[in-house]
Amino acid sequence: MATTRIMSMHINKGKTIAQCLKARLDYVKNPDKTEQGKLISAYACAPETADQEFLLNRNAYIAKTGRRIRNEVIAYQVRQSFQPGEVTPEEANKIGYELASRLLNGDFAFLVATHDDHAHIHNHIVFSAVSLDCNHKFKDVLRSGKVVAELSDSLCREHRLSIVENPQDKTVSYDKWQGSSARITSRDTIRMMIDSALRMQPDGFDALMQLLEEAGCRVKRGAQISVKPPSGKRFIRLDSLGAAYTAAALRNVLSGSQVHIPRIPRSQYTGRQIALLIDIEKKMREGKGRGYQVWAERHNLDAVSQSIIYLKENGINSYEELMSRIDSGTKRRNQLKDSMKTCQTRMKAVSEQRKAILTYRRTQPVYVQYRESGWSSQFYQAHAKENQAHAKEIEAHKAAQTVYAKENGKLPTLAELSAEYERLLCQKRADSTALAEAKAEVSSLWHIKTNMDTIASDEPIEEKETSRADRNAR
Repeated sequence: MATTRIMSMHINKGKTIAQCLKARLDYVKNPDKTEQGKLISAYACAPETADQEFLLNRNAYIAKTGRRIRNEVIAYQVRQSFQPGEVTPEEANKIGYELASRLLNGDFAFLVATHDDHAHIHNHIVFSAVSLDCNHKFKDVLRSGKVVAELSDSLCREHRLSIVENPQDKTVSYDKWQGSSARITSRDTIRMMIDSALRMQPDGFDALMQLLEEAGCRVKRGAQISVKPPSGKRFIRLDSLGAAYTAAALRNVLSGSQVHIPRIPRSQYTGRQIALLIDIEKKMREGKGRGYQVWAERHNLDAVSQSIIYLKENGINSYEELMSRIDSGTKRRNQLKDSMKTCQTRMKAVSEQRKAILTYRRTQPVYVQYRESGWSSQFYQAHAKENQAHAKEIEAHKAAQTVYAKENGKLPTLAELSAEYERLLCQKRADSTALAEAKAEVSSLWHIKTNMDTIASDEPIEEKETSRADRNAR
C-alpha cells in the first residue's frame, strides 16, 4: 500500500536559493538512508550536482522569459511511502522512478532517493520547477495531488501491491476534518498539523519542522521552538501546546522511545457535564446581590433537571443503582488505564526491536570486517581515525546484538513487528477514546450523587464532606 503527497519547496528566510536547494537535496541523498547512494536514481541530472543543475535551469528561465514570481517555488517533492514488508528498497526506487517519468513526461529533471532506515520504505522524488528547455514551469494545480495518487495506485497494481481503497479527502478544512462545527483555535491547528506530519513518519525533528514549513507554517528556531500556523497571527511555543507536543516529547516520539497520543480539541468533547448545586445561602452571606440569587436559583433548577434527565436516559432508578454504576464505571476507567500502559510498554519494546533489526542490517558489513580482523584493536583504532562513522557503526552493531541476545537471538520479521505496532497503536487509540468517555461518565455520576446527597440532607452544602474513599474513586 503506497501513499503519496506532493509538496512545493520555497526559499527559507535568510537563505539563498542555492543554499535551500543544497540543504533539501543533501537531506534526501543522505548516504546513511540510501545505502551509501545505491538507492538513488536520476533523470537528466547527476545526483551529485542536481541542486546546481536545478538552479542553472531556473536562472536560464528568468533570463529567457524575464518572469519573476513572488514567493517562488524552487522545486517540488513527492513523497511515496510503502507498507512495511511489501517491497524491497530496489523495487521501491524503481517504482518511484516510473512514477516520476509518467508524471513529468520527460520534461523535467528529477532525482529519486529511497530511504530504508525505517520499517516503512519510502521515496523522496525531487524535481526541478523549471522544464529542461527552460521555457515553462511545472503547474501545481489543485488536482496535482490526485493525479500523483492515481499514477502511484496504477503502478502499485502493476507491481501487485496493495493500495488505499478509500482515501480521505485532504482538501477539507481542519474544522470539517475533525467533524466539528466549533471554531478551531490556533493551538488546535498546530497540534493537528503536527499529528498529520507525524503520520508521515519524518526522519527526525528537523524533518518534522520542515514538513510544517512546507504545509504553510512558519517556524522560529532557538532556545524555544515556536510555530505560527498558516492563518495565525502570532508564533506559539511548542512547550505551550501540552506535554505531548513539547520539543523534547516530539524528539522522543521520533526516536521511538515514546508513543504520541494526539490531543482531542476541546470542541470535540460531546459528553454532557452535570452541574453541581450552589449553596445560595452561603453566597448571600458572602455579599452576593439579588441578581446573583435569581441566577443561582435558576442554575440549581437546571442542575436538578439535568440530573433527573440523565438518570432516566441511562435507566438508573435508585440510589443503589447509581452507586453500582459508579463502581462499574470506575473499574472500567482503571482497566482502560492499565490497558493503555500495557500497550505503551509493548510498543516501546517493539520499537526497540525494530530499530535493532535495521541497525544490525545497516552496520553488518563493517562489523564483519572487524570480526575477520580477529577483533583487532588496531583495525578499530584505524577506522576510528580514518572514518569515525565506521567506529560508530561497530558500536551500534554491538548494541543491536544486545537486543538480539535479550530475545535469545530470535526476533520477528520487520513486517511482523510493524503489523504488531500498528495493532497496538490502534488499540491504544481506541482505549484513549473509551477512557475519555469513561472519565466523563464517572464525573457526571459523581456530580449527580453529590446533588442527590445535598437534596436529601438538611446540612448546608459547605459542611458536607465526602469521605477519602469517595474522593479517591472520582
